[in-house]
Amino acid sequence: MAVNARTEKFQHIEVFDKPALFTNGRIARDTVPEGWYCYDIRGSDDDPGALCYMEENVVVNHAGSVLMPEKLVMPKSGRLDVRDELGFLDEGNMTLREFCEAHQLSYPTENMKFHIRPARPEEAGLFYTPHPEEDKRLGTVGHVRMDFGRSGNEFWHTWWSRGPEELNSPAFKLELQEVVDTLRESVLKNRFAMERFCYEHGGKISGGWTQNYGYIVETAHYRYCLRCNPSPGDYNCYCTAYDLDVQRQNMAQDKPLVGRVTYANGDAQEFTDAEAFLKCVREELPYRPTTGFRYEVLTDDPSVRRQVDDIIFDLYGEEAPCRQEDHEPRPEQGMTFGGM
Repeated sequence: MAVNARTEKFQHIEVFDKPALFTNGRIARDTVPEGWYCYDIRGSDDDPGALCYMEENVVVNHAGSVLMPEKLVMPKSGRLDVRDELGFLDEGNMTLREFCEAHQLSYPTENMKFHIRPARPEEAGLFYTPHPEEDKRLGTVGHVRMDFGRSGNEFWHTWWSRGPEELNSPAFKLELQEVVDTLRESVLKNRFAMERFCYEHGGKISGGWTQNYGYIVETAHYRYCLRCNPSPGDYNCYCTAYDLDVQRQNMAQDKPLVGRVTYANGDAQEFTDAEAFLKCVREELPYRPTTGFRYEVLTDDPSVRRQVDDIIFDLYGEEAPCRQEDHEPRPEQGMTFGGM
């Protein structure tokens, strides 16, 4: 599994007398900030863990990756011998932000406007066409079918509407175009880029005659579910769009939400099952300082609220951290969540 350049704990090193960061993991290239450079290090056939050569990309015998603010000049061979050029500085783990502070560099801004995350196993159904009634309940707008052609570098696409025409609004069309244009810089760049993205980010989902990968982009009003199949000879991608406002209204009428959780990286999850919500709070709250985990209790059920308070007290006692709901008004009973 690839690591995120912005959140990984690196080792501080010098390579060719230049400051850099090292990790044994494989750095996901789409997380490398603009103006920064990432290289892989190849190990030997006898000892794959030995740090021998630095290259743009290493598939076999990958021994680590290097992140640095300066570009290295690669010879025609495409590799640099680093066996006598790597110096590890004994300073403990270091994040990208800490590296920038240590070397008086500006911390780079985020590359992507839209956050993309791998799908969870239970979300696999969002990537395939269900019964029309389920499409209606989920607020499905439609899907884009995409293909990279025979060469793997083309980009053919077709839109298929699956919901009421009013959902396919000008505002939606504009945002969909922005999302696809942004993803064209990474996972949708070409077939090879998609294959590499899937290899680095995981996201395997069930279904299909070959292995498919699922990724989700969620904005304020829409959820985009990207089903990727980097194999030639078939359509390479389907992007299904859901209207979250419609979905929340339908869910509120069907089964009210119990709670919602969010993370600093943009991930969010809503619960209609009280036990699942409580389990999530219990498991994720201890990691709040590193994940940015926050929760909202959206039910007036006193037993659920009491159990959440018990979880907080068991973990923190009188030093309980502030909850998101402590700073925001609770929704009125009977309110549809699409109107929040």
